[in-house]
Amino acid sequence: MNPVTVSGIVMSLAGHDKGRLYALLKTDGRFAYLSDGKIRKVDNPKRKNIKHIKKLNLPAASEDTGQKETGDREIRKMLAAARKTETTEEGSTAWQKMM
Repeated sequence: MNPVTVSGIVMSLAGHDKGRLYALLKTDGRFAYLSDGKIRKVDNPKRKNIKHIKKLNLPAASEDTGQKETGDREIRKMLAAARKTETTEEGSTAWQKMM
């Protein structure tokens, strides 16, 4: 496993993974490389068109703690915390509405 720096938390807007939260690892032109730490690990990130993701206004755990590099375990914990804190106007979380 290669530890990486997480740039933020994003939500998929299109595709079979619509509504799923990912950690943004890097961007390369029109594509973003995403990991969820479970299915899409740091060693094999998902390549997704940047038009099909939305960056959420939630800080990544690596930004909070000043941690430079993050592995799969930390990404899973970060996304679990994001699911709990990210709420919509109705009070239910956005990822629950999508599923």
